[in-house]
Amino acid sequence: MSFRSDPGASSREPIFATMAEHMPGALLQYVLGPGGEHRIGWMSRGCHEIWEVAPQAAEQDADLLWSLVDAQDLVGMRASVLASASTLEDWVHEWRITTASGRRKWLHGTGRPQRMEDGGVFWNTVIVDVTDSKRSGDAMRDSEARFRQLLEYVPNVSVQGYGLDLSTRYWNQASERLYGYSATEAIGKSLLDLIIPPEVHAGVVGAVTEMIESGLPIPSADLTLRRKDGSSVEVYSSHVYLNIPGHEPEFYCIDFDLTERRDSEAIRAQLQAQLRESQKMEALGTLAGGVAHDFNNIVAAIIGNVELALDDVPADSPARTSLTEIRKASRRARDLVQQILAFSRRQLLERQVIELAPVVEESVRLLRATLPAGVNLSLHIGPDVPRVLADATQIEQVLLNLCTNAWQAVRGAAQGHVAVRLEAHQGPVVGAAQTAWARLTVSDNGQGMSDETRARMFEPFFTTKPPGTGTGLGLAVVHGILRDHEAVMEMQSAPGEGSSFSVCFPATVGAASAPPAPMVQQLPPKRAAAPQGAHILYVDDDEMIAFLMKRLLQREGYRLTVFTHAGQALAAVRDHAEPFDLVITDYNMPGMSGLDFARAVKALRPDSPVAITSGYISEELRVQAPAAGVSELIYKPNTVEELFAAVDRLARAVLGPPSHR
Repeated sequence: MSFRSDPGASSREPIFATMAEHMPGALLQYVLGPGGEHRIGWMSRGCHEIWEVAPQAAEQDADLLWSLVDAQDLVGMRASVLASASTLEDWVHEWRITTASGRRKWLHGTGRPQRMEDGGVFWNTVIVDVTDSKRSGDAMRDSEARFRQLLEYVPNVSVQGYGLDLSTRYWNQASERLYGYSATEAIGKSLLDLIIPPEVHAGVVGAVTEMIESGLPIPSADLTLRRKDGSSVEVYSSHVYLNIPGHEPEFYCIDFDLTERRDSEAIRAQLQAQLRESQKMEALGTLAGGVAHDFNNIVAAIIGNVELALDDVPADSPARTSLTEIRKASRRARDLVQQILAFSRRQLLERQVIELAPVVEESVRLLRATLPAGVNLSLHIGPDVPRVLADATQIEQVLLNLCTNAWQAVRGAAQGHVAVRLEAHQGPVVGAAQTAWARLTVSDNGQGMSDETRARMFEPFFTTKPPGTGTGLGLAVVHGILRDHEAVMEMQSAPGEGSSFSVCFPATVGAASAPPAPMVQQLPPKRAAAPQGAHILYVDDDEMIAFLMKRLLQREGYRLTVFTHAGQALAAVRDHAEPFDLVITDYNMPGMSGLDFARAVKALRPDSPVAITSGYISEELRVQAPAAGVSELIYKPNTVEELFAAVDRLARAVLGPPSHR
């Protein structure tokens, strides 16, 4: 290969030729004549690696190289050559080619022009294949573009870039939404002037300085920063320190808005608290249902034996006082189990459209009979109180619990006053969209409640009353009843200013049902003598209860056959020549439940009336009892009153009144 600057140029030094053959890329001399003709003066062997064209062929026909240039780059390349020839400035250009084998390449060329004597120009040029670096650069630019696009549009992730002087260089759309500054407003401004509260400026500068000196990013942390409007915003902030060779170091802040997370955590905490309360209620309900039977057996035995003892003891006996106290304590134990069952929602809910006024009036009338000394109870019922869908018995229980709490609150006051008001209420109530209500309010002039007490007042077993005077279930029971009635409670109280509880029941449309029986029953009238000859079969696996019932009913004039084993009792039903006038059985017995026993009795003696006693009358038992042929369900702690009434009813239904026998 010869090297010529133009026709007739001298040969080059052998060392130059050796270097040319071993350099990457190709060396060539391109000649542009004064008339625009062009040719390749000389070319190194590297041209074959680039263009897949032999040097001799290119030297004979320069158009071979031009024919490989991509059409879209051809005009720009010709213009670059002509501009360099005109100005004699270095030629530098990049273009694409497609070789004969179909390979696409990026080429980079550089050469210095020299004027020839005939006015033409020639360039000794270096051409290199930059395809790989071009692709790498394009990939890097594409990657950077994708990265910036990702950062720009990723939701809820605020990304900002800062120089070491804390000037803003990058600000994505999430930063605009989070902090209120547009990218135009933020870029170029100092980080300190944008989102850093003045009181922590020194700390931020110190942290950035340490990051620069150590090369370690600032640790991630929860921060309270500042929006454009001056409001505070909590974020979780992470930092990235970049020190890329050839670029000025910079750092990025990646901030997550904690507002939604805080709200979610608050909601989750509330739901978890509700779940815990629900679980406690369910656990308490399960416990109540399981314990009620055995516990109420004990209570029933105490109450029944006290009644027998009171009948046996003269009115002036000193023992009568003790027996009376035992009766009070046992009834209190009975009421406690009832409250636990009510709190755990183990009682049957029977809501009907009712007028609240008669329910409230009757409840207040009965409450007056037990009003503590020195406490005044007033009642006001307003006009046009709407009907509500409610269980009257449970409404009475709400009023009883609220008034009992009010009495406790006014104890010790010079003149305690409890006021009950029932009135119509129009308008929204907190937490409900309903606008028509019946509003029941119980207020007192007592000691009021502290913030701590108000926060815990619905917790089961929480009480501020002295030991022995409260169970801590009153307001918990109220809360459960109101939830079942879709009612809303509003409360106002402050230490030394008394308390006011207002319960709003949604108004409803419809005719009122028959007024319910009062929750607190009057003493039953004296019963007539027991039907003569009435024979009762009594079954209870608890010997204490069986013995008690035998004594109670025999004293009333009935004939009793008592068993503590269901199988033996069933054999007696089968083998007895005459059917028993009444069969009474416990519900919860080993080997055979009261329902199973009732079915077996009905199979043997279809006409024998059957009653079941239980310390816990569940809704399931209420539903299944009629299908088993059971005529009565008797709650054990009320055995003395309810048992006698049920026995009288059933025995008289079988034997008829005395005049018919």
